[in-house]
Amino acid sequence: MEFKEQKKYSFFSSQVLGKILLFALPVFLSGVIQSSFFAASGLFDTTPDLLLISVIGLAIFDGERSGAIAGICAGVLAEAFGSGAYMMFFPLFYMLCGYFFGVVSRIFLNRNFASWLLYMLIGAGLRGLLSVIHSMFSEVDVNLFLIFTEIVIPEYFLTLLCSVPMYFLIRMTVRPFHKKIEME
Repeated sequence: MEFKEQKKYSFFSSQVLGKILLFALPVFLSGVIQSSFFAASGLFDTTPDLLLISVIGLAIFDGERSGAIAGICAGVLAEAFGSGAYMMFFPLFYMLCGYFFGVVSRIFLNRNFASWLLYMLIGAGLRGLLSVIHSMFSEVDVNLFLIFTEIVIPEYFLTLLCSVPMYFLIRMTVRPFHKKIEME
């Protein structure tokens, strides 16, 4: 009985390191744009969650492991940039979103634009739920109507609007690694 030697991937191999560096780019740029451009521009009263879009996108197109790792990094980045006042819930939230959407996209739906929009609807809804929970615990006088009309609903629709161009950027980012897999 012969055993075939399996390929071993080291951290410093060109494919693994290239993947990490290439996937870090959209997460980092999303964090920078979210915390600088949208926060300071004054165009909107709220900012879209571009980090969530990047995490879900990487999870959909590359799997749950990449989504979970990108989620942890995006959560730490959100906390570092000051986007999150959720007492370090962002790394956990983004990691769970990355893992969940990676598993769901692998098992249930295809990786096309229609399923992307469905995933973004669900992800933005979960993010809105997190905003409501945070507002209820952090404020003494809670007005749910104001929370929904001034925070949750604008952020929800702005995140969905920004997810359309991000679909093409994330897909282009992941494409070099999956072309090679498709050819094998």
